[in-house]
Amino acid sequence: MALVTGYDNASGRLSSLASALVGSENTRNIVISTLSVLTLIGIWQFGAMTLPSSVLPAPYSVISALIANVIQGDIFIDIAITLSRIAASFLIAMSVALFLGFAMALSRTAGVFFQVWIICGITIPALVVILTLYMVVGLNDTAAVLGAAAPVIPVLAINIREGVKGIDTRLIGMARAFRASTRQQILSVMAPQVAPMLLASTRFGIGLIWKMVLFVELLGRGSGVGYKIEFYYQMFNMTEVLAYALSFVFVMLFIEVAILGTVERRIFRWKKN
Repeated sequence: MALVTGYDNASGRLSSLASALVGSENTRNIVISTLSVLTLIGIWQFGAMTLPSSVLPAPYSVISALIANVIQGDIFIDIAITLSRIAASFLIAMSVALFLGFAMALSRTAGVFFQVWIICGITIPALVVILTLYMVVGLNDTAAVLGAAAPVIPVLAINIREGVKGIDTRLIGMARAFRASTRQQILSVMAPQVAPMLLASTRFGIGLIWKMVLFVELLGRGSGVGYKIEFYYQMFNMTEVLAYALSFVFVMLFIEVAILGTVERRIFRWKKN
């Protein structure tokens, strides 16, 4: 009984110590992130003091313009339009990349067959792909979505292929030796190995898609954040250019921290145990 009591006390102390360490680590990360943001703002402010305001406006001016746009409300329409294009482009790019990545990793024939496609996709400049799709499909949202998705597919496919190749087949063999069902092999053996790669590909893909969508809107659309940035650039209004860019930085930060961060914590909560 004494041994059990001592073990329980030791476990309690270890749990308290682990909680304290996690709390201190979180606090440290918040402090470092805050210092990082302040450093970026400081560099921006220094550049604004060095250059004319027409070239690089100060952070205060840009944030004031952003607040004015938020109060006016029109900026939300452009953000919603751009987000819809990002979602559609990402779904297309990720679906095709998953098919190509898994096919090339699991089949030697598919790997050789699609290798030429991947090399061509990486080699051809994104601008050529976008302009070609605008010429073939037309100046519409379909061409914009396809133009944003196409240049990203080869990069994601390579990332997914390498992640699938990294699966430890010995664990799958051990699961089969213990007569695990196919569902158990997929959920308990393969999924934990593939999940980090898929989450990293999702983050990477969304970042690339956002840049591509901005590009296609700038080239051939009459709505969205990219169009507004191009419009105000033509008007030599850098304050509004940076205000619209900053608005979508906040949106992408929300997606990264609130959505993808929550998904990551739920998927990898088993690591904490």
